[in-house]
Amino acid sequence: MPWRSKDGLFLNAELVKQGAARRYKVAPNVKYDAKFVELDTGLQNSTMGPVGMSLSVLAMARELAALKEERVLLLPSQDRRSQHITTVLKPGPGATIRIGVVGIGVGRVTVKVCDSGEVEISSKDLALTALAPTPHVELLLAMPRPKVMMRLWSVLAQLGLRRIVLTNAWRVEKSYFSSQSTEQRKYLPELLEGLEQAVCTTLPEVQIEMRLKPFIEDQVDLLFPSDRFLRLFCHPGHGMRIADAVAAARKGSSNPPKAVVLAVGPEGGWVDYEVGLFRQHGFIQVSLGRRILTTDVAIVSLASLTLDALFASEQGPPATTWKTGADLLSRLLPCCS
Repeated sequence: MPWRSKDGLFLNAELVKQGAARRYKVAPNVKYDAKFVELDTGLQNSTMGPVGMSLSVLAMARELAALKEERVLLLPSQDRRSQHITTVLKPGPGATIRIGVVGIGVGRVTVKVCDSGEVEISSKDLALTALAPTPHVELLLAMPRPKVMMRLWSVLAQLGLRRIVLTNAWRVEKSYFSSQSTEQRKYLPELLEGLEQAVCTTLPEVQIEMRLKPFIEDQVDLLFPSDRFLRLFCHPGHGMRIADAVAAARKGSSNPPKAVVLAVGPEGGWVDYEVGLFRQHGFIQVSLGRRILTTDVAIVSLASLTLDALFASEQGPPATTWKTGADLLSRLLPCCS
């Protein structure tokens, strides 16, 4: 049994507690299973969740209402969530999974796979815990090619963006806006899948603007007021580092902006007129260097740097997390390192 000799620390339990390992029941070694269940469940319901563990099911508010009223929610066999539970999770009798409800929080429910392929979710008294808020970042994005946009929806949700505004630009083909990638029935499932992956319940707002100039002139101050938002636009070449822009906006200010809006242009960048338009309306130029990046690479880089800068300025450095069980084990048992 893996106990640390100097103080009797139960190493298996500590690995689960720190999120570096998951409970896995294998008979006949079940003596401490109840302890592992307690630790694993508590960690999954915390604001961070275990390392690498996504939501098993993300439900809409109407489904939560049905679950509370009937105590049972039946997912059709063709539902993507049912297929994931059936083919990936493969729950046994009495198994519980983590569920999230859009706009509310996360909790645990009992799940049963029916012979028909349907999945029965039940809970006598479902308690949902709100997740800790993430830094507030919104995106103004020049519409990319439709195939790229379909790939991006899940990514944007995983990044935790609060609002996504798709706009036209000089280097954007107007026909892109007629594609299925801008239809809610197509992009909503992608957003929900991204939220499940990231263990998030905040669904991004989506807005489509066909004309950039009227949007900047008439709506920017309403959607992104300067007393709440730091306005940034990304363009290849010279520009501030995002961390420097965030730090400069907060330095010496009694009421620093609490959120950031990022304007990201086409792969070739904004044209000079668009650059001037952004500057006239209080946007600060930031850059990732002189390289011309694809839209998906640029967005992930920019959003990640912005979220990190906001997190560092608001809450200080994040608590230590362990990449693998081996990392934590080497700390607990120096002889293993």
